[in-house]
Amino acid sequence: MKNWRAIAGSVVLAGALVAPGLSMAFGPDDRGPGGPGHFREHMFERMADKLDLTEGQKAQLKANMEANREAHKAQREQMHELHKQLREAIESGADQATLDKLGAQLGKLEVAKMQEMQKMHEQFEAILTDEQKAKLKEMKAQHMERWEERRQRRQNDEE
Repeated sequence: MKNWRAIAGSVVLAGALVAPGLSMAFGPDDRGPGGPGHFREHMFERMADKLDLTEGQKAQLKANMEANREAHKAQREQMHELHKQLREAIESGADQATLDKLGAQLGKLEVAKMQEMQKMHEQFEAILTDEQKAKLKEMKAQHMERWEERRQRRQNDEE
């Protein structure tokens, strides 16, 4: 039964090594033309158009995102610092107990991040009409279908 700890530690460690690059690539401060901030704004507008959101709904969504921005920033900084500590610990040959401790802290932050994302999703859906919720569900299903097709194509290309 000890193997589950090794597997869990490996998964957390792999995430710890990959996530900093992703979070840095899509950081909140890069809002220039063509940057990740620009992409998010474009996606927001596109989704708002597809769901036919009212100006009031758009304003509420933006207010919700703005209210969560500082908490997200603090969380990103905390994760960045933990990733840095973990990298340094690995490079310096730290013992497994130290790595496990850092991995557990990182895992807790990941869980908190997922919970916050769920909360934001619930806030988003709360402002939608039943018709818009149905449209969103349809959009998600189409997105998943396209994703599955791309995954299958890549898998076939590798064979």
